[in-house]
Amino acid sequence: MNVRRTWRLRYLPLDEIEEGMFLARSVFGEDGRTLLARGVKLTKNYLRELKTMDYTHLFVGDRPEEFEENGISDQTYSQVLSSVREVFLNAAKNQNLDFKEVLAVVDFMVDEVLNEDVMYNIVEISKHDNYTYLHSVKVGIIAMIMGKNMGLTRKQIKELTMGALLHDIGKMCIENSILEKKGHLTYQEYEMMRLHPKYGFELMRGAPGLSLLSAHVAYQHHEREDGSGYPRGLNGDQIHLYAKIVMVADSYDAMTSGRSYRRTLWSHEALAELTADAPEKYEPKMIKLLAQSVALYPVGSVVLLNNLEVGLVTNVTRERVKIEFLTGTDKGKRIALKANGLLKIVRRLS
Repeated sequence: MNVRRTWRLRYLPLDEIEEGMFLARSVFGEDGRTLLARGVKLTKNYLRELKTMDYTHLFVGDRPEEFEENGISDQTYSQVLSSVREVFLNAAKNQNLDFKEVLAVVDFMVDEVLNEDVMYNIVEISKHDNYTYLHSVKVGIIAMIMGKNMGLTRKQIKELTMGALLHDIGKMCIENSILEKKGHLTYQEYEMMRLHPKYGFELMRGAPGLSLLSAHVAYQHHEREDGSGYPRGLNGDQIHLYAKIVMVADSYDAMTSGRSYRRTLWSHEALAELTADAPEKYEPKMIKLLAQSVALYPVGSVVLLNNLEVGLVTNVTRERVKIEFLTGTDKGKRIALKANGLLKIVRRLS
């Protein structure tokens, strides 16, 4: 287990963040560049600039300390965001697609995830402008963790992750006026949008170094168990395992990311909604696998406990959640909540 220098996390609205707090998670631009690195001391100028760029929340901390943190590194996250964006932009320009850079960075991603007990802990802090690229990267990370927890081989995890990272590349063949439309799509526009899985498959199949199964992830990620999905109305066993994983990861991230047309759900709300949609839309064991792979209460969440005290989630693994008491006689004390313990989280407050 790697122990890195980081900070006591809080996920706060920008208006509540004070000058002098430390940035606890890096802020990335849509091209993968680090706009502000983890550990930067926030100034009025930084906060003002982030506000003009439409950032609404940040992960911040008030003091450095030793903290166990799982997942892919900032460097790898930056590289995969940059390489996915480049491939998408080339697809939009009808240029020859080269997936070599994405394939290379997937190796780094898989190495980092296979070496640790990882839970997906990323909460949306991005602007909506770069949603397409960030969404693709986050779906890739979630699917990769799910594949690891399912016991897939390294080769299978790579195929799955490539498909997940590129699952929406077919959208680059759709007119911008449709992709960027704020309101509801017309029937004709919706029918055009429903073709993006097919376009994605056509862009990916036959590409050097890319598995045909990865291409089928793009083709099938909007299919559903009961045959109500698109573009081919596949059902049940007609849908490949990788696509079953990615369709769940895709829906989860869409629910928990800020979009203009629906309320952003917290992790536990999204999982509850997906569970309610199974088995008609999603295979129940995939929902269970997702629940084992994403943090129900991500690091930085402020939660209400069943003893009526308030706690801050400081670390999450599959076995336990660590919290720091923010109220009561135990304020400042840290404990690990166990699945069969008496102390439990009732709900998330922020």
